[in-house]
Amino acid sequence: MHQDSEQHGPHSTYRSSKDDKMTLETQPHQARAEGHNLRVSWKDVTEIGRFVKEDSVEKAENKLERVIEKELPVPYTKFSGAGHKPGQGEARYPVKAAEAVLGVIRNAKNNAENEGLNIDELEIQEFITNQGREFRTPKRHRGRTMKAAHVKIIVGER
Repeated sequence: MHQDSEQHGPHSTYRSSKDDKMTLETQPHQARAEGHNLRVSWKDVTEIGRFVKEDSVEKAENKLERVIEKELPVPYTKFSGAGHKPGQGEARYPVKAAEAVLGVIRNAKNNAENEGLNIDELEIQEFITNQGREFRTPKRHRGRTMKAAHVKIIVGER
C-alpha cells in the first residue's frame, strides 16, 4: 500500500488506485496514483504538472529526469518571478519536486500495468495538485514550517 515512504519522509505516501477514500472516478482504460503530503512546494508541483500534462508517460519521465539533472528548465507560467533562461523565459529547476512527481508517475505506470493497460500507449490525462498540511520542524529548528503538496495523476491509453 505505502511505498517509498523513506525517501520522501515518514508522512509522505504513494497510494494506488484502490486505496483512496475520496472518489475520483477512472474509466476502464485509465489508471491513477496519488502522492499525499509530499514534502515539496505546491507551486513547484503545479508548474511541473503544467509542463508534463498530456505528454506520454515515457516522455514525461524523460523530461523530469532531465530536470533533475538540471539540463531542462521547467517554465513557470502561473507562479512567475523566477529567473530568466535564454530562449525559455522564466524558468527554474525544481529538483526535489521533480523527484517526487517522477515517483508518482512511475507508480501510476505500474498501476496501469497491473490493470492490463498497454504501457507504450499511456499518456498523462489528469494532473491535479492540492496544498498539503504544513509541518512544523522539531527541536533545534523549532518554529519553521515545511511545505507539503498532494498530487493525483491519472494516466490512460491514447
